[in-house]
Amino acid sequence: MAGQTKTVKINGVFEVVDPTNVSSPREVIKDLTTQVTQVASYDPWCIPGSTTNLQISFGGVTLAKKVYLYTDQPVTLKLNQSTDTGFSFGPGDGFFSSTLGITAVYISTGPNATNVTAIIAGD
Repeated sequence: MAGQTKTVKINGVFEVVDPTNVSSPREVIKDLTTQVTQVASYDPWCIPGSTTNLQISFGGVTLAKKVYLYTDQPVTLKLNQSTDTGFSFGPGDGFFSSTLGITAVYISTGPNATNVTAIIAGD
């Protein structure tokens, strides 16, 4: 329902474990209080190979506070503007947070078609 407040909950641990089972470094990722009013999701979404700067639709989300992405192929991502250099992502999953907001996500694929799952949460 549009305009209804929802809470985004992220809870996990990022750690590197050595052969003796000692974690170092170990960071707890916990955010259980981010409030949003809009959510858009895509699962799965197949983007053709050799696509450049395709803007992921925020589906009515004006300012994203949390973005989750999964890709099954390596891609280049750009946040907020398509003129940035961008950064390599995937294959795999991850999330981006911004209390100030993310206004756009652009994705460029390699030669292969790429399956993408995206969840955009914000206001």
